[in-house]
Amino acid sequence: MKQFTKKQLAQKVWVTCYRQKKEMTRKEAIETYFEGMVCCDGSEAERYQRIYCQLMEGFRQVTDERDY
Repeated sequence: MKQFTKKQLAQKVWVTCYRQKKEMTRKEAIETYFEGMVCCDGSEAERYQRIYCQLMEGFRQVTDERDY
């Protein structure tokens, strides 16, 4: 798992989930979508997992959309 510095965790990211765009810090987003990933089932858990993985890879704009 990638380790982030305090500065990176405070960095603003843009999350698009269910076609709604939110601005939050990377730390808030990681906590929110990790919790959603482990608490939900099926397609909703997959949606949160997609966002969480993108956040952990360091992207600043993340989405729940699948790449085709």
